[in-house]
Amino acid sequence: MTKGGVWPLPWSITYSNDSFSISPSTFQFTTSLTGCQIIDRAFQRYRIISFPGYKSSSSFYSEKATSVNSVSVTVSSGCSTDYPQLEMDESYSIDSTSSNGSTITANSVWGTLRALESFSHLIYKDTSGQFRWWLRQARISDSPRFPHRGIMLDSARHYLSVNMIKRNLELMAQNKMNVFHWHLVDTEAFPYTSTKYPDMSAKGAYTPKHVYSVAQIQDIIDFARDRGIRVIPEFDTPGHAGGWHGFPGLLSACFDHLGNSMLPNIIDPTQTQNWDFLSNFFGEALDLFKDNYFHFGGDEVLDDMLQCWSRNKNVSSWMEANNMGNDTSLLLNYYYKNLVQRVQQHKNTTTMIFWEEVFDMNVAPNGSVAHAWKGETMKDIMDEMFDITSRGHRAILSTCWYLNYIRYGPDWGYIDGNGTMTRGSYYECDPTNFNGTAAQKALVLGGEAPMWGEYVDGTNLIPRMWPRASAVAERLWSDPAQTTSADAAWPRLHEFRCRMMSRGYEVEPPNNPDYCPDFWDVTLPDYSNDNPSTTSPPGGSPTTTTSAACNLHTFFSVTLTIIFAFLLNVF
Repeated sequence: MTKGGVWPLPWSITYSNDSFSISPSTFQFTTSLTGCQIIDRAFQRYRIISFPGYKSSSSFYSEKATSVNSVSVTVSSGCSTDYPQLEMDESYSIDSTSSNGSTITANSVWGTLRALESFSHLIYKDTSGQFRWWLRQARISDSPRFPHRGIMLDSARHYLSVNMIKRNLELMAQNKMNVFHWHLVDTEAFPYTSTKYPDMSAKGAYTPKHVYSVAQIQDIIDFARDRGIRVIPEFDTPGHAGGWHGFPGLLSACFDHLGNSMLPNIIDPTQTQNWDFLSNFFGEALDLFKDNYFHFGGDEVLDDMLQCWSRNKNVSSWMEANNMGNDTSLLLNYYYKNLVQRVQQHKNTTTMIFWEEVFDMNVAPNGSVAHAWKGETMKDIMDEMFDITSRGHRAILSTCWYLNYIRYGPDWGYIDGNGTMTRGSYYECDPTNFNGTAAQKALVLGGEAPMWGEYVDGTNLIPRMWPRASAVAERLWSDPAQTTSADAAWPRLHEFRCRMMSRGYEVEPPNNPDYCPDFWDVTLPDYSNDNPSTTSPPGGSPTTTTSAACNLHTFFSVTLTIIFAFLLNVF
């Protein structure tokens, strides 16, 4: 592995041959920018994560090496209280070649956050058994290739706790990824809490415990902001709506070909009260989330969903009365056009993102963004990107980065066999690798790595996501001319994977057998303690809820035991 390698690879980095000794007990970040909370909190974080495993009681061995004690940070535009947006400036420069101290320069707080992460990668721990750290001497000038570099989490199929989401946000920041696409609700569950419509989560969530309150959502948004990460929610409609049954009549009644009732999974757009609901619901969500972009889904409105409309007598009668005959595609177009109009009436500064099917129907508004997810081979994927951009639409690619798919062997870096990759081979997939014009390729905003949640929850999210998503992070950040080989990238990824693990994250081995200087370990519970209230199970502790019925059962059991013991003593 490398020593002091930076991930993702900066656009310009020049290493010197030497390294400085650096002491975690005396090292300081300094800046003339006073009272800037986002920078102050970042300094506090990086004092810790730059030296994983260090404790103040540890003895520091410095030999006679030249040491560096500080890095001076300059933010040209000063502090900001804004939330990050697509247009944020993430550029920065680093000079760690002077023994008088290193320097970080950035135009904005967002670039400063990226610089602090890169600077922490230049620090590495001695592997000879001595407890010491070194700072690699380097000059870096860097900025991202794409402005949209995202991770999508699905918390509808399996609920993800707030702390698990934050844990993933920490790793996103360490990989310089800047968009958390939050797929909040779906057919299976509706954990999002609406203040205006509390029955949506009360009736749609798995349990009252498996929900996200408004305060928790705001907490996640603020936590992400501190790391330069945008939070873009997705509410997928009109299909995938089985969890939306908290508003009476919102979903279309569904029937099979024999007239038997089926579970509804699509919104009924023919009812006036449903449009009042959608206007109010999305208006509330648009006000809660701070980003200028908002994902409205729109994928997989399949024949079985459309048949809910065609086999529903009330819906089909409305279609006949509105000159649609029995063509459900016309009703689908009607839905999208009305949704777009109402969103724009509430907040005309919102840019709408849809899955690519909505663009295939030519109902997406001007300026909206197509999220590409279709295609099996690399040719299919790039043909889709060509088609989307040839029609003048901006695009985000996800197709080749579905991290919920797993297979045996390293899938982060290589295209198999004949080069017609299926989803996987993440490092080799480039979202602009299609035969389009320069103007078309300029419409590509970047990409996202989705983690769909059918088989993923808090127990396996992190190891399945990382460091496989790190390959996506480098592809979306770095100069493609310098990152053509997964073999050349591996020594840096090896070091970075070990770095993430030493910081306390259970990131899986992405390649063939190897090792990290520090191995992963766990603390076992102390079963010798007879008091269950002070003994925890191994690993994490699942939250539990004690019911009133259970308490009542315990009360009667204890009471009967005492009475029985008393009677034995008397007689």
